[in-house]
Amino acid sequence: MPRNQADSLGLNALYGEHLLLGASFEEASVVTRYHGEPEPEELEGAMSDGVVLCDLSAVQLLLFHGPMAAAFAEVAFAGRKLRVGECAFEAVLTGDGSLASIPLLARTGEAEYVCGDFSARADVLAGWLSFLKSIEQGGSRPFAALEAEEVSGTHVALALWGRKAAMVLADYLGNAPVPRKGSVSSCMLDRLPCIVACPELGPEPAYVILVPPVHAVALWRSLLSFGEVAPIGREGFRRLVRARLPWARHLQVTNAIRVGRGELMDGGIARHGNTFVGARGLQGEVGAEGEA
Repeated sequence: MPRNQADSLGLNALYGEHLLLGASFEEASVVTRYHGEPEPEELEGAMSDGVVLCDLSAVQLLLFHGPMAAAFAEVAFAGRKLRVGECAFEAVLTGDGSLASIPLLARTGEAEYVCGDFSARADVLAGWLSFLKSIEQGGSRPFAALEAEEVSGTHVALALWGRKAAMVLADYLGNAPVPRKGSVSSCMLDRLPCIVACPELGPEPAYVILVPPVHAVALWRSLLSFGEVAPIGREGFRRLVRARLPWARHLQVTNAIRVGRGELMDGGIARHGNTFVGARGLQGEVGAEGEA
């Protein structure tokens, strides 16, 4: 399909590339799997022997910036307080301690954060964060000055994950260091401007690459030129995430979920204390209610 035709239909920048690979679609922007993709029992082998590549274009990306960004992140996200250049999966709780979602949060500047949700709970998360931003206390709105916008259309998100992922990424970086786990930085990948986050997704190196749509096809084709890299759809990606992050099982449904404080802290997605929204609702919780 010509690119301008795909754009007019609201399809992502890589739609034509997915068709060439024999993709099956959950919806216009989400590939479930590809023709010839490793079967579920073969995914671990693809990870241990090489690298998997997944288009995460449908991931909802939210940008928060302004003088109140750090204060908002501290109360809205239950995980550790990030320094500039760090990223982590962090739980977001509603006022009663229920789980809204567990997005990847990246601090890309002193007063700037990017939040991406890979799960089925992205709309729940966006709605709750919007509510928090507009909340009133004592007749004032503490986060009125916070700038919040969805930036999903300005970047295509790609996941590069597997034992040889660092080797593949290093080929693009020249003398620049490969991003370390828990970091996020702006990089030039073969002269293409990208943002690269390296979240904790298990023992294998994992990178989430945000590339402008105009460069997405070039980078996608270039990554697939490596013999070690195999494309996978969203089904395979989610299966791998659930295998490595036990808390990910909660994110497959959109109904209300309660998760115990202990489980959140054991998973590294919540911190000590009651300085985040929903913390007091976790008091006395010792387990999880409801399974995905």
